[in-house]
Amino acid sequence: MLISTFTTRAMKNALPSHLSHQAALAVILHESSPHYDGVQRVRAAHDKAFQRWPPHINLLYPFLNAPSEQLPMIAERVQRAVANVAPIDGGFASLSQFQHSARRATVFLAPDASTHDALVSLQAKLQAAFPECDHDKRAFAPHLTLGQAEGGVAATAALRSAMETQLLPLPPWAIASIVVLERNGRDDPFRVVYEVPLRG
Repeated sequence: MLISTFTTRAMKNALPSHLSHQAALAVILHESSPHYDGVQRVRAAHDKAFQRWPPHINLLYPFLNAPSEQLPMIAERVQRAVANVAPIDGGFASLSQFQHSARRATVFLAPDASTHDALVSLQAKLQAAFPECDHDKRAFAPHLTLGQAEGGVAATAALRSAMETQLLPLPPWAIASIVVLERNGRDDPFRVVYEVPLRG
């Protein structure tokens, strides 16, 4: 079983004015995906961020403040960064977890090895294109959050088992674009304000 230690210490530092937790550069599972409804059913029951976030994998978060007001600049930089990146055949065949404490964990869809490497490479290109988006100092760990578990090892194991029964096996899904997400306030839902296709 893969269990990662997760800390939010880096995220607690005050943000510089050019960055915002109300914006992200991400990959999302689109509503047109055959996996969307199943993933959302699990998230609706277990993910406290269900109402605020679409099913997603953050690539840069926090991102530039008020991205909708500077889309031409953002679009140019993203398009240049991913000009040679082809769509990713995303394999998410297992679940894993970030362990926050002895009693708290976040359970997520984990990419297989090839998908992990492709997402790490993609994120590195975008990080190089936006070097000012460097507030989060942790190593990039691509994941799609499904929910949070509380109550210790037994509760987390039970939740993972229930999620696996509901979701797995999960056939690959095409990661064919990157989106800029923005929300008005902390409790508001994110919306897509720009999308860049991966063409290769």
